[in-house]
Amino acid sequence: MKKSILCLLTAAVFCAACSGIRIGPKGEGEYVYAESLVPYDENNLKQMKKDGVLAAQRTAVEQVAGVFISSATTVDQAQLVEDKITSKTAGFIRRSHVQKAYRKGDQWFTRIKAMVLVKDIGEIIKQSESDAFAKKTTILVTSREMNGEDISLRQDCKQAIYRALKNQPFALVNGDNLSQNNIEEPTSVIDKARTEGARFVIVANVETNPLVTLAGNTSPFKTYRARANIRTYAANNYALVAEGAQQLSGLDPLPDIAAQKSISAACEAAAKQLAEPVNAAINSAKTFNVTVKDVNTIERLKQIQNIFKDLREIEDFNLVRYANSSAQFEIAANIATPEELAAKIIRKYNVNFTVVTITPSAIVLSFN
Repeated sequence: MKKSILCLLTAAVFCAACSGIRIGPKGEGEYVYAESLVPYDENNLKQMKKDGVLAAQRTAVEQVAGVFISSATTVDQAQLVEDKITSKTAGFIRRSHVQKAYRKGDQWFTRIKAMVLVKDIGEIIKQSESDAFAKKTTILVTSREMNGEDISLRQDCKQAIYRALKNQPFALVNGDNLSQNNIEEPTSVIDKARTEGARFVIVANVETNPLVTLAGNTSPFKTYRARANIRTYAANNYALVAEGAQQLSGLDPLPDIAAQKSISAACEAAAKQLAEPVNAAINSAKTFNVTVKDVNTIERLKQIQNIFKDLREIEDFNLVRYANSSAQFEIAANIATPEELAAKIIRKYNVNFTVVTITPSAIVLSFN
């Protein structure tokens, strides 16, 4: 499931905290104020102080790296970037200066001011995402599977959905087992999918029951009939984008196996009906290039990204470049015109933007 690499990077630091960031010399990088806590070691003060500086430098790099993460970055991509960045922290520091360092209980506190090379970090993240196994749209698969009045936890329906859609250009990830309430009102399921980074969520509901045996029938085989209904919702706006339904039977001497066969057959057939409309929904978003000038601080840059995350019309965004206080984004949005997108961005922020230019595919804004 989709997660922010910033969380992964932060977890790699055994104890660190950070404070403010301000813009550095134009085009060079960012001045980052970062702090760390490492175990106090009176037997090796020199190494302890070095460890404190290195931990603070890593925190400084993490702060900058976090703003370059795509909203569609997957866990695998995040791990790849983590390995590249955290193993070369020093390579992203132009210079650093210890502002404060002192013992704090059984730990050593260090505060530094470091110049972090923003461009270099942005390029390595972009390259890592390009090199990663095809960056795909993530779809969360959830289900409620019933054998008569009993809940089945075997996930036969989910496995059938994976088989039916395994060659599609999107990634399926395992979600929760659902209740009847989730089926009738899937809002909470959709909200969770969005939180976990999925663009769509599949909600499958299947029930199988034994068929009544005709009088005089001495066959050793048991027959079950399953009814599957599978819906796909967009996580950004709760819209139903695809639906498949099928009824099929399963035959086997063992009742449980016959039930499993019926569930698998019905769900696989229903899931195949989703492929075309889901792909159409994936490709429905338009691409806009959005530039915001006079950003000046990383904090402001994060505010912009939060706006993009909150706007349900925006499917994905990438920070393409950040230099000279200007941030360039590539945005995929289900929205008709650039004017409408610009208006929604402006309404989401409590300080006015100035619209510099708008073309059919590009928007240029500036902080007032």
